[in-house]
Amino acid sequence: MNRTVFRVEWYRWLRTRRLVALVAAFVLFGFVSLLGAKYLPDLIGHSSEIQLLRVPDWRDGLQQYVKNTGLLVAAVAMILAAQACALRSTDPIGIYYFSREVSPVRLYLPRILVAAAVIAVAASIGAAVALYECWALFGSYPLGPAVGSLAVQAFAVVSFAVFAAALAARFGSAGIAAGVTAVLYVGCLLVSAVPSVQPYLPTTALQPAIEAASWSPPDAAKSLPALLIATALALTAALTTPIRAIRTAA
Repeated sequence: MNRTVFRVEWYRWLRTRRLVALVAAFVLFGFVSLLGAKYLPDLIGHSSEIQLLRVPDWRDGLQQYVKNTGLLVAAVAMILAAQACALRSTDPIGIYYFSREVSPVRLYLPRILVAAAVIAVAASIGAAVALYECWALFGSYPLGPAVGSLAVQAFAVVSFAVFAAALAARFGSAGIAAGVTAVLYVGCLLVSAVPSVQPYLPTTALQPAIEAASWSPPDAAKSLPALLIATALALTAALTTPIRAIRTAA
């Protein structure tokens, strides 16, 4: 693989506005989520039906951010990554690639790596905006737990996107990839009703709990191994399945 292949994929993300849309989504929720948490008491006002148990602090702001991005923006990232890696032999671009390439690694790996890099950058920008907004609205806070939780979430968003991209490459369909990923997500949500299992589910990493006193890296990383295994299996299937049969004369 040469640099030209990666450059083409990078320009495809720019030309189709996928990169701009993804970064904008992360940044938007970085602002809106923190503002909503900060001014929630003012929004509720003196309602007699809704009473807050405590005044929102920095944990509520970042928790709102990870909830929004872990569901809505993560779904957008998965769909965009799947679309970037879905090639069908019936499409003009698919005919072009499939008629000239026999290696699934050379065909799909640059697409998957560029998608992962773009999503990682977008998630990092969104996290940086959220951390700054949190400081501006709530004042100083423990940086370690905040950065650690957002790093776990960013890693999970990238891993889920790579999982969806690998499925799209394997089946040649972004719809199938999105459907399988959605079924996995819903299934994990159902299983999360079991308290002893919930910390180890992949979906837990998408919306990690923001804690200060009880936060620790080993506990925060409990939900990552299952996600890494699922992503590795999907990548193996996508990069080892032959693109097409090669027939030689007898």
